[in-house]
Amino acid sequence: MYHVDVKAVTFTIPEDLDRRAAKEARRRGISKSELIRQGLHAVLPDAAEDDGEDLWLTLAGFGSPDVSIAPGEIDDIVYGT
Repeated sequence: MYHVDVKAVTFTIPEDLDRRAAKEARRRGISKSELIRQGLHAVLPDAAEDDGEDLWLTLAGFGSPDVSIAPGEIDDIVYGT
């Protein structure tokens, strides 16, 4: 359990995703809230590691230090040209 200040957040998700999250939380013996916190921790960098890069670009693969968005580079990586 996390011993930090917490904030209640409301968001919407598809019903199927909610059912799958509830099932997985039950399987793990935790709440859906805890499952969601664990999922966010898995994809978000630690505050100490946050170097100011745009997180969403990183998650999309464009923030990786070894890949740029220069014209043609993605084709070179994908197709090996």
